[in-house]
Amino acid sequence: MKYSRWLALGALWLCASAAAGGFPDKPIKLVVPLAPGGSTDMVARMLGEKMGQALGQPVIIENRPGAGGSIGSDYVAKSAPDGYSLLMGTIGTLAVTPSLYQSLPYDPDRAFAPISLTTGAQFVLVVNPGVQARTLADLLQQIKQHPGKFNYGSAGNGSTPHLAMELLQQTIQSQITHVPYRGSGPMISALLGGEVQMGMPDLPSALPHIKAGKLVALGVTSTQRSTTAPDIPTLAESGVQGFDVVSWLGILAPAGTPRAVVDTLNRAAVGALKDPAMQARLAESDISVYASTPDEFAAYIQSERKKWDSIVKLSGATIN
Repeated sequence: MKYSRWLALGALWLCASAAAGGFPDKPIKLVVPLAPGGSTDMVARMLGEKMGQALGQPVIIENRPGAGGSIGSDYVAKSAPDGYSLLMGTIGTLAVTPSLYQSLPYDPDRAFAPISLTTGAQFVLVVNPGVQARTLADLLQQIKQHPGKFNYGSAGNGSTPHLAMELLQQTIQSQITHVPYRGSGPMISALLGGEVQMGMPDLPSALPHIKAGKLVALGVTSTQRSTTAPDIPTLAESGVQGFDVVSWLGILAPAGTPRAVVDTLNRAAVGALKDPAMQARLAESDISVYASTPDEFAAYIQSERKKWDSIVKLSGATIN
C-alpha cells in the first residue's frame, strides 16, 4: 500500500514538474476517436498544425475509431495526465454517448479535463431530388398525406444525425422510418442513390451535393443561416420553433492534468482558432469557431449532456 502511495505521489510530482516549466518538451498526441477523412479529422489536423507551432512541439494526430468514439475516448481517459495525450471530443462522444450506451469503460463525468471548445457546424435537412418537396412545409404535407411511406437515413443508431431527426419528429409530431448506416459517408451515398428519401448530415459534408443539385436542402439546424449558403432557411424560420442543433468539437486532456498544463494548451488552442488564415479555411467549409476557456467548455458539456439525455430517452435508442 505504501509503495503504491509513493508511486502515486511520484506521478503527481512529475506532473507538477511539467506544469512548473518545460512543458511541452516532446511531441503531443491528439486522438481523434473517429475514422480519418471526416470534418472532425480535418479540424483536428488544422488545429494540431497551428498548436504545434505555438507550443514548439509537433501535435501528432492519431485516429482511434470504433464504438461510437468510446474506444479513442477510453484510450485518452486512461493515459497519463501530463498533457501529452489529448482527445478531440465531439458532441457524440461527450454529450450523446453517456446517455446512449448502457455502460462505458470510463466515467464520462470524471475522466477528462476540458481544455477548449473549438468549432461547430450546422446539420441540414436534405431530401433526394425525387421527393417532390422544396420546402419543409411541402415535405410535412406529403408525410401527413402518405403515412408510413417516407424514411430517413442516419450515420448509425444513436448518431447525432439520428437523434437530430428524432428531435425533429418529436417537434413536428410525424413518424418517419429510420434506416441506420455505418457512418455519414454511406448515409449520404444512400441519399444520393435514393435508397432513403431524407436525412440530416452535417452541412460541410452535404454542401457540395446541394450545390451540384444532387440533394435539396430544406433547412439548417442552428438559429442562424449559413454564411456560405445563406439561401437555405433555418428550420426555425420554416416553422420548427426553438430547433437548435450544432455539431461541436472540443479538446480535452485526461482528468488530473495540472491546471497550468491545461492553461498552456488552452492558450495554444485559442490562439490557433483566432488565426485569420485558419478561420478563413474553416469558413470555406462552413465551420464556425467556438473558442472558450476550460471552465466555459466544462459548463457547455454539462448543458449539452442534459439536453441530449432527454432526446435519447424519448427516442428509445440504446446500445449495449
